[in-house]
Amino acid sequence: MTTHVDEQVQARIAAAKAKRELQAEQRAELAANRQAGLTARKKAKGKRLYCATCARLQWRGTYYRCPLGCGVAVCRKNPHCGNTHLRQCDNRPEAS
Repeated sequence: MTTHVDEQVQARIAAAKAKRELQAEQRAELAANRQAGLTARKKAKGKRLYCATCARLQWRGTYYRCPLGCGVAVCRKNPHCGNTHLRQCDNRPEAS
């Protein structure tokens, strides 16, 4: 035979267990959202272009690609960046 006190204790235990399960679900959801955000941030950082010579961040239309085919970006604003890069390029005629 159970008393009303035992029933209240069991109810509190059940409520605490339900609360822990809810918190675990919320933590798992937050962890998944954080991982998705970190993955998106890493992907966005990987898409950024930097000048091969002066290492400045380049935006759309502010850079040239190496004319010798190595594929790196060089500044349009700084004329010395393109000339300096050509000396560093592995595909230049003198490097072969």
